[in-house]
Amino acid sequence: MTFSSLGHLLPELILLTGACALLIVGLTRFAKTPSALSLLAGGMIAGALVATLLIGIPAEVGDLPGLALSPLTFYVRWLTLTVGLLLILLNWRQAEPSEQGEYLALILFAMLGILLTASASDVVVLFFAIELVSVPTYILVALSRRDVRASEAAVKYFFLGALSAALLAYGLGFLYGASGTTSLASMAGVWASRLQPASIAGADMLVLIGFLLAFAGLSFKIAAVPFHAYVADVYEGAASPVTALLGFVPKLAGFIALIRIMETVHWQLPASVMWLIWIVAALTMTVGNVLGLLQTNVKRMLAYSSIAHSGYLLLALLVGPALGAGPMSNGVTALLFYIAVYGVMNLGAFAALSSFQRGDRTLETLDDLSGLARSQPWPALALSVCAFSLMGFPPTAGFLGKLYIFSGAFSLAPDHAFRMPLIVLAVIGVINSAIGAAYYLRIVGACWMNRPREEVASVPGMTERLGLNIAGLAMLVLFVAPGPLLTKARIGAASQARSRSSSIATAVDPGPRGSATSAETSLAAHEP
Repeated sequence: MTFSSLGHLLPELILLTGACALLIVGLTRFAKTPSALSLLAGGMIAGALVATLLIGIPAEVGDLPGLALSPLTFYVRWLTLTVGLLLILLNWRQAEPSEQGEYLALILFAMLGILLTASASDVVVLFFAIELVSVPTYILVALSRRDVRASEAAVKYFFLGALSAALLAYGLGFLYGASGTTSLASMAGVWASRLQPASIAGADMLVLIGFLLAFAGLSFKIAAVPFHAYVADVYEGAASPVTALLGFVPKLAGFIALIRIMETVHWQLPASVMWLIWIVAALTMTVGNVLGLLQTNVKRMLAYSSIAHSGYLLLALLVGPALGAGPMSNGVTALLFYIAVYGVMNLGAFAALSSFQRGDRTLETLDDLSGLARSQPWPALALSVCAFSLMGFPPTAGFLGKLYIFSGAFSLAPDHAFRMPLIVLAVIGVINSAIGAAYYLRIVGACWMNRPREEVASVPGMTERLGLNIAGLAMLVLFVAPGPLLTKARIGAASQARSRSSSIATAVDPGPRGSATSAETSLAAHEP
């Protein structure tokens, strides 16, 4: 590895430097001024974002061990760092002053883990990147507030997270045993040359077991059924700013890892595995929405909402990439677009809960939100916009996100072997969106229709409300002008479509060495 190649990892290096600097500065007299540490953390994230935009779509670099830069890397960098700035606003003063440096460093380490997950080209690097995302979140839950519920949530989250890590490591070990290599690209090459596309991952039992174990381990990260039981308790126990992070960071890392693993099997799964993921997706969206209806605690409502949204995203994962297609027929594009929208609107909802307090406690229940619009009309409006976006109601970006995901199933080719089951799953998703609207409307109704039961006071500082207003405004702007985000999502999904097309073309009818297939030419013509 040379210094020139390290330049391609500048955003990651900036985050790593910032996290280490926060650990050191947190031990100095600056620890008495939490705002200085938050400014340092925000400045490092902003610097990494600027570096990302200057580098653009990274070129292939051959001497980065365990890492492979791609258009997906650019998208994940841009998205993670943009949402990371909002997360710093929410966590500006959340930790105790003596722990602020460590607290903010953990956030930067978790973000670094996401960036490495998107670039990992080796299963060992992929595993450690996922754990770099997960381990800081266990500690953040415990540090977020001095409450027995936070300690209980952290312990529960840690032990279940350890179980998921074991499943993931075991699954990746099986994939290594089936291919004889830890390189994801080499795995894909081995299986493409050994198996026919129609039966890939089905003819080798080791591949099948490895994929299922890895999927089970990652299902914990994305909060999919049956690995969802911890979510409500952890969301309720952690402080709202940390809960906002939990709703986005592990979910993004989990789905990016799933995309990388699906790429190794060329998005060709046997019918039994497709049906298994179909059942998980249907149960995830249904269980999440039905249990959300039974809650009066808003944080638990949003926890079950997070579970339901994982079900919608699994539908997009099943649709998979489509060469040169737009978001209405490319499942990966729809997934990347919607997970960005979800991260911001979910963050806005938790920003509203952390921006105000009744007595000595922040808002958590529907009763706490009662009459919020009478004393705080603009924050109540921003919260309502985020709730409508979570519902998938126009004119918000959440409506476009769900439209892209559900339309992907209907856009599949008539000869697609799994077309009808995916259409049925999309219909189940639409029904679940209607079910979920019931508890989102309860949040809006509590703000605007109920009488206030106790005076609402703003928490010290303006950063939480600033994050809330930015999130609410973003949901409206992205509905009117989704083009920039869609363009980036299509770029991020392009490499997946190219990989799928070229692998199938190679397995079926390899052309002359070095020549471009017609599918690759088609992709180049359609890429933004």
